[in-house]
Amino acid sequence: MKCNFNLDDIIKFSENQLSDEEKGRIKEHLDVCEKCRRHYGVLKYTEVYAKDSSLVSENISKKVMEVIDVNRYSKDKKFGLGGSFYRAMPVIKPILASAAVLVLVIAGAARFGKFGLFKINSGSMGPSPTDSVIEPRNTNTAVLPESTSLDKEPAEKLVVTLYYANSNADKVVPEKREIEIGKDTQKERAVFEELQKEPKSEGLYNAIPKGTRLLSVSTEGGICTLDLSREFVDNNPGGSAGELMALYSIVNTMTELPGIDKVQFLIEGQKREVYIHAIFDAPFKRNDDIIEKSPSEIKAEVEARSQIAVKALKEKDMEKLSLLVHPVKGVLFSPYSHIELDKHRVFTKEQIKGLLESDEVYYWGEYDGSGEPIELTFKQYYEKFIYDHDFANAEKVAYNEILQSGNTIVNISDVYPNAKFIDYYFSGFNPGYDGMDWVSLRLVFEKYDGQWYLVCIAHGQWTI
Repeated sequence: MKCNFNLDDIIKFSENQLSDEEKGRIKEHLDVCEKCRRHYGVLKYTEVYAKDSSLVSENISKKVMEVIDVNRYSKDKKFGLGGSFYRAMPVIKPILASAAVLVLVIAGAARFGKFGLFKINSGSMGPSPTDSVIEPRNTNTAVLPESTSLDKEPAEKLVVTLYYANSNADKVVPEKREIEIGKDTQKERAVFEELQKEPKSEGLYNAIPKGTRLLSVSTEGGICTLDLSREFVDNNPGGSAGELMALYSIVNTMTELPGIDKVQFLIEGQKREVYIHAIFDAPFKRNDDIIEKSPSEIKAEVEARSQIAVKALKEKDMEKLSLLVHPVKGVLFSPYSHIELDKHRVFTKEQIKGLLESDEVYYWGEYDGSGEPIELTFKQYYEKFIYDHDFANAEKVAYNEILQSGNTIVNISDVYPNAKFIDYYFSGFNPGYDGMDWVSLRLVFEKYDGQWYLVCIAHGQWTI
């Protein structure tokens, strides 16, 4: 398990050299971190063995001390208690030797599976008064209880939803990912650390400031408390957009986990009144309004709306089609997929309903080649430039892709830069025309008030 405490912290804790606040943090950490708990257990056993010099061979102690980098603890270096540590070396040497022997023994045991010197109870914080010291037969081996396995612990596979910022820095986008969580690893920590990795989808980015470290995490009463390092504040690029992305990529990710409703942020163990602009000392609720659908979800939504539209056109159900028309922009009809807003006819959702029954002749643009005006009733236009083939059963269907074009420039993406479209396509019908009789029906959708609406119905065919 990855943690933010090192062996020096554990040594100081075992020797009662920390403040009450620091001791409290390490006590909480030892409850959840198996690795640090084992370090602490080894240190406590070291104290027991150090009291009996017969437990450590003088020859082994001498050799261990020869390889210890004493210069690291010289009186010229600032380490821990400074010069007092160096002056205390004659007293500490036996304990260091014992600890080193223990570490070497455990390392050897992990490699060779031979045990025989002493017994470690990994489930306890220190030696039990009932534990007895085993007389060594071989100082290079150790005995561990059968329940303690040094093999890799089995990992739990978990599918998580992570939220990354979009390219506009105004929405967070979900990304599904499967991760493995070790037996003694907190799910909250595993998920947060996975979120710090780069997204796999294009157009997304990691909004957590560089260098941010998770110092500790705990969940109680539905509130997940994340204690982060100062880099979370210091390395934020600034601006309200970046601030929101950093906060809600984390909040929305953590609240995907069962039992978490809010996220409380701490910086180096302390609450802050503000982050950059946002009030920062109270827990944050999940924000669903800031979530943008993933590209695959958007594609599925647009395809579903388009299927309803093409079926309505096939069945000439203008009432159903009107429900899909953009409430503000209406729907534009373009005979050749080169859209000219000042020429091509636009109808509102209310006007659409009765168009097939209308005898009114409309101007729709000009015919390709001749330049003559296209003047037709909607029914005539429908049969020539909308549903002239069975597009509900098209040969090919593409999302946001023009399958074929003639000499006319298809400018759908220029006119509707935020739109998505579906291209229903036939490659041709008469072999003698060598594909020049291809046709397409292109339905263009724009998002409005959280829903995709039809803004353009464009016909496509070979043009001169």
